[in-house]
Amino acid sequence: MTPPRRRHAFCIFGIAATLGGAVLGVGLVRSLPNPRLMPHPLASPQTKTETQELDGLFANLQHQRGDRVPQTLPEPPFSRPGLPVILGRRSWVSARPRTLNLTCASGIVALTYASHHGRDERFCRSLESAVRNDLDLHVLGWGLKWEGLSQKLAAALAAVEDLPADCPVLFTDAYDVLFTESGQAMRRKFEEHFSHPLIFSAECGCWPQVQRDRGVTCRDRYPRSPTPYRYLNSGSWIGRASVAARFLRAIVKGARTTGAAFHKLNDQELSSELYLRREFGPELALDHGAILFQAMHAVKDNTAVPDCDPWPELRETDGIWQNTLTGSRPSVYHYNGGGKRHHIAMESKMWWKQCAEANEPAAHDAVRKTTMRFGDRERSFDEICPGHLDQYRNRQGERVCGDDLISKVAQRHSQHVSV
Repeated sequence: MTPPRRRHAFCIFGIAATLGGAVLGVGLVRSLPNPRLMPHPLASPQTKTETQELDGLFANLQHQRGDRVPQTLPEPPFSRPGLPVILGRRSWVSARPRTLNLTCASGIVALTYASHHGRDERFCRSLESAVRNDLDLHVLGWGLKWEGLSQKLAAALAAVEDLPADCPVLFTDAYDVLFTESGQAMRRKFEEHFSHPLIFSAECGCWPQVQRDRGVTCRDRYPRSPTPYRYLNSGSWIGRASVAARFLRAIVKGARTTGAAFHKLNDQELSSELYLRREFGPELALDHGAILFQAMHAVKDNTAVPDCDPWPELRETDGIWQNTLTGSRPSVYHYNGGGKRHHIAMESKMWWKQCAEANEPAAHDAVRKTTMRFGDRERSFDEICPGHLDQYRNRQGERVCGDDLISKVAQRHSQHVSV
């Protein structure tokens, strides 16, 4: 059987560190990079009585642990340095065939969920950002009828159950996200900055709990946070496959005990309720420092939860966005809720939209030919998003970036830089 065609949108760099097992610990983030972080209004510590009395979807959930034996992962393949082919440059392609994103040979398994064939212009923007940054997405649910948000939980569970226990898995929403780094760069951040094997995105808004008890849960029961990003957002997460599988199994089991139709339940509520139950203890934490994930929804009513708006804290330099509050350069931007109004404006300043080199014919041709896995088939970017590159090209905003910026972008993907 002929191996699938190898993606070549971005040359791969460096040698990622060999993993020795799931990283367990008690610290959320080993360090927050910006000393100017100010304390945020925090909840009082949750007592044992409060934990026992916490209402929600998982009152009768019995969490099962230790159902997998950790496996040692192979070291990711060696890659030679070079400049990105997506900028019209020639790059080296590994002789090792790609394995359809179903193993960790490339460093990480990246998943998203898009049914009804993803007929959405913003979905193509998300795909382009993945291609430009050498993130090999596996799109789950392709062609299925959309029945509800919980579908993506069940699909994610099915996808991670057969992976090696120690494999890092990234899962994001599909239609309102932009990626800014490669899978290898995200893996390094995950391993270097977090001591928990499962990390969810954190956001300003406490949804949907804020609607049901006038903010009591949000103010008094949510764990403490060193930043305004205090509340769980289920739109982006990363974790070891075995821990992620147990978390997703617990959600599915808890949802089915409610008696409601599983596909009609809300994935944000399911995930946050399990987090509040603290069933996973030191295995689960939130990305309060926006090191990997930046949720863009703002809260501006100052009632149940404090006002919070990520937008004023973001700055763009040379096509790369930075959170000036936390000092981080997030890998995934999620334009959830009201944050969608910033989606197109932020994308227009990303390096692949600004750099004329990234929009030369050879660069566009490389993007069009890049393949990803949709459901059980390999499909090219051009097959999914025909005409997208020309239709949404910002010619007036383009400039010649030169080798300095191109090399900076390449370095961002090839080795760890300050977050």
